[in-house]
Amino acid sequence: MSKTKDLKVEDFLLTDKQLWGLIEDANWTSDGDYRRIGKQYAKLSKGHFIQLEEFHRQKLNKLYKFFYDAWLGNDGGEGIDASDDGFSDLLNECIGRGKKFYKKVDKEKLQEMARELDYTESFSYCFHNGCEVHGLWGL
Repeated sequence: MSKTKDLKVEDFLLTDKQLWGLIEDANWTSDGDYRRIGKQYAKLSKGHFIQLEEFHRQKLNKLYKFFYDAWLGNDGGEGIDASDDGFSDLLNECIGRGKKFYKKVDKEKLQEMARELDYTESFSYCFHNGCEVHGLWGL
């Protein structure tokens, strides 16, 4: 269910380019600090925050559906060595690293990231502070 119905005039709809810009400008790869980024995102207007959170969730769901069988090895491969929580962290990492990484990630890269523990828990936490500030918990 979309929460964008609550947008105000000043909360113009952001383009995909602008939404990816907000993700990339947060510079997740520099330190993986979801608290720092969460403070930045909480400063967005409620409408813009909602758009960014929904954009993130859509991208995460797309990756999850695309790589689910590969993760479990149901595609005939060896699978991706990650728990359910770890798999979510891996996919969130792909979003946090930005559009270019998100667009090119493949099963082999996810397997490598899992083996080498090349991900940080968890880009999705960047949205907790904003949800609290904007009164969005429970929606």
